Amino acid sequence: MSSYFKARDELVKMYIKSLEEGRIPWEKMWQTNIPENGITGKKYKGVNNLILSYVAIQRGYKDNRWCTYMQVSKNKWKLKDAKGQGVSIEYVGMKNKKDNKLYTFEEYRKIINEFPEKEPEFSMRRYNYTVFNADLIEGIEKNNDVNKDKIISNDYISNIINNIDVKYQEKGQEAYYDVIGDEVVIPPSNTFKNTYAYYSTQLHEIAHATGHNTRLNRDMSGEYRTESYAKEELRAEISSSFLMQKLGLEYDERHLTNHKAYVRGWLEIIKDKPQELFAAISDANKIVSYLEDKSLSKEKDFSKEIEEMEMEYA
Repeated sequence: MSSYFKARDELVKMYIKSLEEGRIPWEKMWQTNIPENGITGKKYKGVNNLILSYVAIQRGYKDNRWCTYMQVSKNKWKLKDAKGQGVSIEYVGMKNKKDNKLYTFEEYRKIINEFPEKEPEFSMRRYNYTVFNADLIEGIEKNNDVNKDKIISNDYISNIINNIDVKYQEKGQEAYYDVIGDEVVIPPSNTFKNTYAYYSTQLHEIAHATGHNTRLNRDMSGEYRTESYAKEELRAEISSSFLMQKLGLEYDERHLTNHKAYVRGWLEIIKDKPQELFAAISDANKIVSYLEDKSLSKEKDFSKEIEEMEMEYA
């Protein structure tokens, strides 16, 4: 693993350790608010979201804000008990060869849309930064938004099901996606311990349905307990965990029990081919963007509460 991508190396180490202990690394993400920069308020996505959420859970941080040492110093705050507590994250942007400046993807797109001839001036760059949780920062204003707002609505998932045109049934005792029949099946809603567990199971199976060749067209040919099957499960798990975190959903015990069967397969994949984890994260961001787009098309009022998620460039 390249030390240049320190954040990615650390995430792989954390995930391997967690899986070796028989735990699903992202299973408690619903307990945390999406991590964000303490100055800009920008939400961290992809690799950065996963690593900061994981660390917050492991260390018991209550604040979801993170700052660089420079941001702390600039605001005349102080770090307390922060030795060895910095977390490496990555920033991906577009570097301009002429002015030597780093631009966000949004800024880059605006420039290229207006001046297409400038495209050769840009190239993608990836940098590592160290950030500290706001729990370690003296002087920063107290965060009054510690508790997660649960903004799920029935229409949110109903819109997705309707708009991706997938067959849907509630029956039996198992949840699954049938790729041949293009059908999502989950147990009846009254068999779940609460509505949030019910919604999270829906999201996981719907995430699988995005792989159909009429949607995001992933390889869905893998048979149960094969590596390709485990890779698809990894994509569905990570994408649904992103959505569950955003919407304040929790895992159902039945869901966890079912998916712990894949721990050994995921461990082998990440150990042998760590790049597969980042391919899964990249696909998970595409899944989330696709589903959020489908959820917004009919639920205009609710759309105000869902921020647009930018694709992860991996």
